[in-house]
Parts: sequence; structure tokens; C-alpha cells
Amino acid sequence: MTVKGMSDLDHTLYTDYPEFEFEYANKKEPDTLPPDKQTLIIGLDKRRIDGAPITYIMGFVGLRIDLRKIEDELQGVCHTCGSSKMYDIMLNGDVRKRAYVYLRSCGYKVKFAEN
Repeated sequence: MTVKGMSDLDHTLYTDYPEFEFEYANKKEPDTLPPDKQTLIIGLDKRRIDGAPITYIMGFVGLRIDLRKIEDELQGVCHTCGSSKMYDIMLNGDVRKRAYVYLRSCGYKVKFAEN
């Protein structure tokens, strides 16, 4: 069954889904570089709503599925929850030292952000 007026699917569809990322949907993801060729930056920021500290990790180059694996491992090591958006990882709380030690042990080059 076809819906009248929906024969051409090249039109932009709008959604209220908060995690929908239209502008990145058609871009090809870069291949994941080995850990020794990546430099990650760890920094501390505050949440806008309540001012709670958030540790962010930037600079990852690779597939988002690999980023999710690193995020899950960091959440377990740092004993906190978090999320990832595009190529950044955000962890709740000030867990910069734990994240630094874990990422260095995995072979990544890690720097602290200049605040």
C-alpha cells in the first residue's frame, strides 16, 4: 500500500527525536586509527542545568561503534555513567585521572585540556 503523496522519498522528514542527527547521516565514517596514532584530550566542564562537573574526552578518530566500546569500558573503570555524541565522550563527575590512567594503559596518547 502506498500513501498518497509519499511516492518521492527524497524530501526532508522532520522529527522530534532528540538524538536524530540528520546532517551526519550521509557522511562516511573514518576508519578507526590504532591507539598509538590517536591523541585524546581530557577536560572538565560543568553542566548547564545544575552545574555538576562533567569529564569530556575529545579527539577520537574512528567508527562510532568503536567509540561506544571505549565509552562502555570507561564507564566501568570510572564507576560512573555517561554518553557519547558524535566523536566526544562525556562522563558524569570529575573522573579525569581515572580516565587518563585507563586510556594510557590502552595505548592512547592523552593530554589534559587547558582550562
